[in-house]
Amino acid sequence: MRLVRPVYESMPILYALLGGLGFVVAYLDPVGPGTVIAFSIGLVMEIAALTVVLRRQDYRERSREYGGQMVELPAAELPVSNG
Repeated sequence: MRLVRPVYESMPILYALLGGLGFVVAYLDPVGPGTVIAFSIGLVMEIAALTVVLRRQDYRERSREYGGQMVELPAAELPVSNG
């Protein structure tokens, strides 16, 4: 699935905002199981935001390094059977 560029670029910001919202909810209501759930959702969303940002940064860095060229990876040598 491919996303439109503005949607793709705004995903980490959305994740970070939702994670922050989860932390705020956990802070404002510190009693009960909802606190643990809100904090857990906030933590997962913040990790997702950081993951997307770092993966995009790595992709852009590699794209600049290779300049759009295809990278030839060595093929795994498979045993040839004379069957």
